[in-house]
Amino acid sequence: MVNSLVEEIDKRTYNPNVYFTSADPQHRTYRPNKVIKNGQTITTNSRSVKRINYSLADMEAKLYNQRPTDVDFGSSTSDSNNKMMLMDKFTQQEIIQSKRRFMELDTENIKDLNEIPNLLSSLTGLNKDKIDSNSVAVSNTGADSSSRSNRHRFEIPKTIHLSYRCTRPPRPKRKNTNRIVALKKTLVTKRTLHTYFDTLDSVTRSIVLNNVYNKRYFKVLPLITICSICGGYDSISSCVRCSNKICSLRCYKLHNETRCIHR
Repeated sequence: MVNSLVEEIDKRTYNPNVYFTSADPQHRTYRPNKVIKNGQTITTNSRSVKRINYSLADMEAKLYNQRPTDVDFGSSTSDSNNKMMLMDKFTQQEIIQSKRRFMELDTENIKDLNEIPNLLSSLTGLNKDKIDSNSVAVSNTGADSSSRSNRHRFEIPKTIHLSYRCTRPPRPKRKNTNRIVALKKTLVTKRTLHTYFDTLDSVTRSIVLNNVYNKRYFKVLPLITICSICGGYDSISSCVRCSNKICSLRCYKLHNETRCIHR
């Protein structure tokens, strides 16, 4: 049995397209073979097996050249029944949308997402513009949901009069005071200290003068070098041109614009 299945390849009849041969046991027949030996004829029974050759080229040709009508009748009927059931349950737009979603999720490279409408158009036979209008890409679903939420957002108008009053006290309005602008105006005037004292009332003037002339005050607080612009005493530096004291870059800019003598 083993000898009948295994055969030596003949180089004269070798076909490179045939990659597999098998012996079909259903077509085995007995044929008498004549052997001539010493002028005498001897009939012997040898078993011949029908050979089935599988050609790769022929199989590929059948695979690529077959038509939908060549497919099995049972499989075609089952596919048609499934399609009819899908058409009954879902609309064409929903089916195209689901197919496009599946193809986009099955795509490995994100750059190939633009080619999906063309591929779906070639598979279904529909126009590409119709597929784009009936379906939405997966990458655009997030943007569509956000735009939809913004579109349906309800805003309460500010001029609406409520039917109740809140017991919480109103928030005090913050005064828009720009200290830098006021400081610039004050420094541009270049008024002396006595002119500022003249504008003060008598109580404030006495407090300031008593603090200045109090000896104990100077003993408690030693001599401090302060900024000539804001009165700060951290990170004091001096101007190269006029030697006035400055504490920050902002004060340096104001000093150059208003107070520097050698500008």
